[in-house]
Amino acid sequence: MRRGLALFLLCSLASAAHAQDRIVEVRLTPTARAQIAIWAETTDGTFLRTLRLTEATARRGIGNRPGALQMNSGFHWPYGRREGVLPVWAHRRQTAQLAFRRVIFQDRASEGYASRTSNDASPDSYFCLSFNQGTTSRDALDAVTCASQFNSDKGRYATDDDEARGYAEPFEMEGGAAMEMRRLDTESLYPPRRDVGTLGTYDHPDVAAFNADARAAMPEIDAVTMATLAGDEARSIQLALPGDWPAGDYVLYVEVNVEGDYNDAYDPERFPTPTLGENLHWDFWARTYGYPYRGQPSVVYAVPIRLDSTGGTFTTRDPVGYGSVHGEDGTLRTMDASISNDPTTTPGSGADRLRLMGDSRVQVDVVPTAVCSGPNPPPQCFAECDATRPCDDGFLCEANQCVGLCDVAAAPAATDDLEIELDEERSWNWAHVSFTAPETLRPLQRYELRVSYEPFEPGMAFGSWGVEAKIASLEDEALVVPTTARPGELVEVALGHLQPQTRYYVGLRAVDGCGGASEPVVREIVTTEIIFTTVSPCFVATAAYGTPMASEIGALRRFRDRHLRNHVLGAALVGLYYEVGPHAADVVRGDGELRAVVRSLLSPAVELTKWLAD
Repeated sequence: MRRGLALFLLCSLASAAHAQDRIVEVRLTPTARAQIAIWAETTDGTFLRTLRLTEATARRGIGNRPGALQMNSGFHWPYGRREGVLPVWAHRRQTAQLAFRRVIFQDRASEGYASRTSNDASPDSYFCLSFNQGTTSRDALDAVTCASQFNSDKGRYATDDDEARGYAEPFEMEGGAAMEMRRLDTESLYPPRRDVGTLGTYDHPDVAAFNADARAAMPEIDAVTMATLAGDEARSIQLALPGDWPAGDYVLYVEVNVEGDYNDAYDPERFPTPTLGENLHWDFWARTYGYPYRGQPSVVYAVPIRLDSTGGTFTTRDPVGYGSVHGEDGTLRTMDASISNDPTTTPGSGADRLRLMGDSRVQVDVVPTAVCSGPNPPPQCFAECDATRPCDDGFLCEANQCVGLCDVAAAPAATDDLEIELDEERSWNWAHVSFTAPETLRPLQRYELRVSYEPFEPGMAFGSWGVEAKIASLEDEALVVPTTARPGELVEVALGHLQPQTRYYVGLRAVDGCGGASEPVVREIVTTEIIFTTVSPCFVATAAYGTPMASEIGALRRFRDRHLRNHVLGAALVGLYYEVGPHAADVVRGDGELRAVVRSLLSPAVELTKWLAD
């Protein structure tokens, strides 16, 4: 009688609890700047739902923006539709959802023009266009920033009239052998950019509709958008699958792509910078700056999983196929020798864009849910327990009875002592976040730290509000808040990629391994205006090389940001250098012989930093 009553109560609880969503964790280790899509299908190939999509595609609109598909790329390059970024996901999604509306330049002589031919631009807070060959190469991606405020053409929707009159883009054959004008229709596989705030004087009215139209075509887009993952760092992505999905077999797909991933089969000789047509179709800037980004196409991993109350671990090592370079179709091409798949000779390339973790590249853990309310509960269910009689692993003691870890509606405590303080030296774009780790019944899976221009209101879905927080660094990567602190211990992280003189709302919640989430806590901050000091903090190196844009300085900056600043001793050395560096630079700057000596002394350090980056 007692067991039957407990089962009845637990079933009632399970039907209403968020913890009864089907929870899965996807574990992977991507390379830097990887664009990723994760989605679910039935075993017969029916597309079910997009589960995650990286921000450049989901929010920045790199797949659907002004500029010809083949236009070069570079650091935060603003133009060129990257329709080959995640083509398998994009085509399969469109079998189940609406298409997006295609975006083109407002009024330029060609979709191949990087420079404007009319007043069409407004300030851009993210993308930039450097007309400096030294900073727009593939090797400079880790060493540059947007030097000054850039004004971009956000574009407009292509219309039926554009299509009727044969509006087209320049397109060159492989190897630059010939060129044709490819007609463009009014639909796109990808969302437009959704990060534009107030319209500028020369922005087209269509820009104001980009966000709402994207949500109409793909209602879940805000909830599935994730920031770019840090390169070569293992990540666990928790997904809550709908509780009404029947138990049974499914397939989780992971598509990954990286621009400029060259090998012998896909390189700048096969897909060079387009030049045919001279100034008629490709302007001087498009033919001269940036780098030919078309390397190996996307690769796709498939992980068959089974959803049931017992859970399980499912893995895969090799991709099941690869996509099209230009995104012309969603065909999954059979893996062959043209795609690199040997991490010993091509680390981080081709299949190794997701690094090997033991013997797998993607691992999916299905978390056991409704263990004791399922049809065949294990014998541990409802065993008597107390402080002296603990439950087995995977179970917890609730009302003196053992139940499955995820069978109880529970959530971590709220982080009510959350504090956000602007960084003293970079108060216009960095802030410090601190709080004490909360009490939790179950182990924490992650902290969700999100940033928004709008306040968080009751009834909002926190996972769809604002955007994921970014690290305080040049890299545009997700900020991961460590979960190793025990309840009551202080947690501190640095928040970056804020805009000057802007009001932000920063929210935090803790999420446990069963998907139980604490109540969000939100704080408000206002960044300051930019405090201009010196062009580059690499004082001595800048004086020695004569310019802050030298590639050697870029390598040293990269070493500082990626290695020194991430450690206590390294950060202390950087701080000491900032104190003495300006004085040493004054001595070096005016002495040609001394500059040469310093360059010689720095050369081994530069070579070491370049080697560490490879």
